[in-house]
Amino acid sequence: MSHNRFRQGGIALAALFLIWSTGCQDQPTDNTVILENNESVLLERIDYKHEVIPLDTVFTGASRGQAAVIDTIILTLVAEVQPPIYNGDTLQATDVKLKGKHAYVSYNYQGEVFLGGVDVFDIRTPDQPRLTSSVLFTDTDVNGVTRKGNDLYLASATENPDYSSPAILQKIQLQNDQLTDNITTLDIGSFAATDVDLAGNYIYVTSGADGGMISIVDKSTFTVFDTYPVEDARGVDADGGDVGVVAGTPARLVVLDGNLGSVIGDYTLTGATIPFSKSTIKIRKKKALLGVGDGGMQAICIQDGSLIAQIDQPLLSDLPPEKTVTNSVSADKRLLFMADGEAGVYVAATNSNLNSNNCSFDNLHMVGKFRFGTGQSANHVEFNNNVLFVASGLGGLKILTVEFNNDHPDHDDEDDSDH
Repeated sequence: MSHNRFRQGGIALAALFLIWSTGCQDQPTDNTVILENNESVLLERIDYKHEVIPLDTVFTGASRGQAAVIDTIILTLVAEVQPPIYNGDTLQATDVKLKGKHAYVSYNYQGEVFLGGVDVFDIRTPDQPRLTSSVLFTDTDVNGVTRKGNDLYLASATENPDYSSPAILQKIQLQNDQLTDNITTLDIGSFAATDVDLAGNYIYVTSGADGGMISIVDKSTFTVFDTYPVEDARGVDADGGDVGVVAGTPARLVVLDGNLGSVIGDYTLTGATIPFSKSTIKIRKKKALLGVGDGGMQAICIQDGSLIAQIDQPLLSDLPPEKTVTNSVSADKRLLFMADGEAGVYVAATNSNLNSNNCSFDNLHMVGKFRFGTGQSANHVEFNNNVLFVASGLGGLKILTVEFNNDHPDHDDEDDSDH
């Protein structure tokens, strides 16, 4: 079976359900879901490092310029997590969400095999993260993840023939911050669900590529309330009352009212021209921070679609451009981290508060860059509360702490708790 599916990473460790209904339905466990909550077993996948990662502050090329701030942050690699392996197939991380004192990582398999899952990390002690729960779906990719209360929501794609199409939304109940086999699923009706987030009474699910859309799901009834066509919809993020959707070929930003589920802006941008690739979005008040592949990092004003700031993809002499695209962007109050494929992770900063309710940047500048090794691709980054997760393909998951020295202006932690 072959589908035009969102592709980029995967995990192993689950217990999949899957029963078709025209709406949604609770799922009994079967041999497609493998649940693991034994921390001593999961510990075998973690290698604690506690190594300082030096920042390279020498930049070449006009697109990224010279580093304007030196030694403002100290990065420490505290742990490396091996990706799950199932029947010899190694999965890759597709998404990371930091919610309060826990991190949730989704996985899929890069290829025609449908295989995915989720890891749950306890990061209450940032320099000693614990892998506490994991699930593997042996017939389903998981492309996006988020949490609200005691429920974990997964944007997935399945080969189960009982569904009208591969794209599904999964809801897993959490108990004491661990995954359970209480799973509900909803048919989305596309090639693959690519990302998921919540705002107000709605769950927003992107799917694509061909015939892509944003599906608006009523959280209380877990049924599709409405849809809006967005070809090659790749990522979604919510902040307060605004919901942003990023799409590709070419890049596009769709803005919705999170309380009403209605579209309030639809803008065509540059970049994201590579089919079936990853793009991400982070909403910060009136600003959308986009990772749009060959379009680099773009900060867009969601009120009118104007470009506030841009950092081009890095162009390196030893790597072809298709291996240095900006896959993902994450940010706190002033720092931005960009996952730039085999070029590594690039760090930028602004003197503005990214959480301010305006469409401006003050002195956006490069801080540094780092790589984990030749051939290891930075596919996704997620940063919050001084903890940085980097998904590096077959190189596994890297967990780092970020410390600020006196040169960094007025850094405040951003608490993204969700209880």
